[in-house]
Amino acid sequence: MAKIPKLYKIQELAEQTATEISSSPAAWTGYLDTAARLYRYPFSDSLLIHAQRPDIMACASMGVWNKKMGRWIRKGAKGIALIDDTGPERRLWYVFDMADTRLLPGSRIPFLWQIPERHRETILKSLADTYQLDQGTGQLHTALFEIASNLTKAGLEAAMKGLDTQMEGSPLRGRDESIVRDTFQTLFRNSVFYVLARRCGLEPMDYLKPEDFAGITDFNTLMALSYLGENTSRIAEPVLRDIGRKVRRIYQQETQKTLANGSDLVYN
Repeated sequence: MAKIPKLYKIQELAEQTATEISSSPAAWTGYLDTAARLYRYPFSDSLLIHAQRPDIMACASMGVWNKKMGRWIRKGAKGIALIDDTGPERRLWYVFDMADTRLLPGSRIPFLWQIPERHRETILKSLADTYQLDQGTGQLHTALFEIASNLTKAGLEAAMKGLDTQMEGSPLRGRDESIVRDTFQTLFRNSVFYVLARRCGLEPMDYLKPEDFAGITDFNTLMALSYLGENTSRIAEPVLRDIGRKVRRIYQQETQKTLANGSDLVYN
């Protein structure tokens, strides 16, 4: 029997995982937990990372760990296979969990930002200014939901134009256009909010219900789910980048002030 190439196995894994995570609201939000931690990765990559290492906190290619972070991959570490389809031929490439690296003199630690309570007011003001939020937005979850609602509403028309070509083989095909639109809009908004809230240290299901993701079972093919996932990533990623940069500046200012005062650094 001929050996199945690894590339085909990974493609099958992507299709199988798409079916699994679209099987229920809980399965989809389980994937979104991974997507929130790895928000810089596109859906196609975060899907495969979730399939192979769902609890991962940070990952990068060997080149990034070695050259940029000064960390070396531990002997025997197993890479996470991803598919690169940007060239003339599809190929596999690999990323490694931070836990698979070892520290060397001068090594860097990834900045996995968090928003402690004392910084929330500053972050809220920054979000209100950047995204022109309502004056009554006084809590982080409210601000994030308003951002998710506004951005997905603004991008809905463009997203709907492409969805029709991605519905083949899914329950969406043949549905009334208005039903498909409502289902997609609800999932789109709630998925973006979930990713934003989870990455900002909130429990998204304190503000959502499983029924808010009931439509996910209609996106049970890799094509349909990828379209939802890619659009979710496209909206959430720049927002989280903005927040991450703001948090980094806050920490830098605190560090400078603390060092100037000769005090010990305390980050919690």
